[in-house]
Amino acid sequence: FCAPYGWDATPSQLRPWEGEWQRCLCESWDHSAPMAMAAAPPAGSGEAPKPGHGWDLRVLRSVPTPLADALLARGCRSAGDVLAKPEAILEALEQLHAADPKRKAVAIRSACQREVAAAPAAARAAWGSGADSALDILRQMQTLQPLPLRCQGIGRLLGGALRPSGAILEVCGVPGSGKTQFCMNVCEAAQLQGFGTGTELGEAIFVDAEGSFMARRYAQMCREQLAWRRRCHGNLRVADDAEPVLEAALRGMHVCRTYDAMELYATIKQLGVFLQAHPRVRALVVDSIAFCFRHEFADNMAQRTRVLVDIAAMLRRYSAEHGLVVVVTNHMTTRFDRQGGDDTGWLAPALGETWAHQPSTQIRLERLPQQDAFQQPLGKATLTKSVEQASGCSCLFRIGDAGLLDVEGDPAAVAMPVGQPGLRHNWR
Repeated sequence: FCAPYGWDATPSQLRPWEGEWQRCLCESWDHSAPMAMAAAPPAGSGEAPKPGHGWDLRVLRSVPTPLADALLARGCRSAGDVLAKPEAILEALEQLHAADPKRKAVAIRSACQREVAAAPAAARAAWGSGADSALDILRQMQTLQPLPLRCQGIGRLLGGALRPSGAILEVCGVPGSGKTQFCMNVCEAAQLQGFGTGTELGEAIFVDAEGSFMARRYAQMCREQLAWRRRCHGNLRVADDAEPVLEAALRGMHVCRTYDAMELYATIKQLGVFLQAHPRVRALVVDSIAFCFRHEFADNMAQRTRVLVDIAAMLRRYSAEHGLVVVVTNHMTTRFDRQGGDDTGWLAPALGETWAHQPSTQIRLERLPQQDAFQQPLGKATLTKSVEQASGCSCLFRIGDAGLLDVEGDPAAVAMPVGQPGLRHNWR
């Protein structure tokens, strides 16, 4: 993030995780990234600021996040404040124990000046072609087909959420509810969507933060998916080419194992270069977004919020620019009614209210209690947030060799065209 300035933090100067976090940010800083739009001029000012001087300090690509936090504490809130107070940059760098702070202060101020000077060009580039009309957006969405899931009930619950629309789909639930199985279903559907029609296989990315991805299980699901396509379409070519296709699908499944928040953030930050080199990637899964962030930032919730919002913005941009279906999983936590004065609690998705606004669609998975030991374990999927469907709809599912499957006799599993909200939903 700030590699040109050579941060040099040691455990004696900073907390160990904070030093590692800054080094993580160092690896992903990019001066060539597009700049944000300018903020509105301050109210009550007698003279309008120069273009770019009214930008919020936190949107400047030339000012790293740790430095921006230190400058905010010194009263610098806009690009104009930074340019007017060069001594504040030097003081902030000295506070962060940066090597050669004088030289780096000059370099940062020069980069900030170049970014501000390019403000008019950035604004023209952003609005030069005009805004898209609602009709253009509607026609574009109608040309995109949602991923076909084996569990048709869940597919109808999600509707357009399985299209590459620049949005995030969140799957939450307690351990063992089927979140990872659902993510694997999304990946194999993205890879095998065009198989048998002459279209080459797609690719998928699985960012594994929990160590829950099993290659053998994914191969089993892909094999079952190929057999299902043979039964449905009667395509003998599917049977003949099953093993080579299975091997190609496994080769196109890219698994990124991360072990802490620093690695998760750096992995997602660097995905842009990987996606440019692999244009056939059609699905991106992060399992799970909550595993690292629930505990590593317990003493700095403000920084955790900023990093999570930054991750969400990057995922939405990847989805829009590269045509991806983005799925993240989240844990459940217990919340209590602090105003009621009692100990009544309920399960809710983790990571707080700020993260809850990032996904456009949220589905909750849960396992239903079994009546006896011989009964088949069933699960329930409930749509808890959606921008186009009625929230509260639910359907039953079971977990088999092919992943999440429909339950016979469930009204929500009756076959019908995908994308028709409000039809045959099971309101429970």
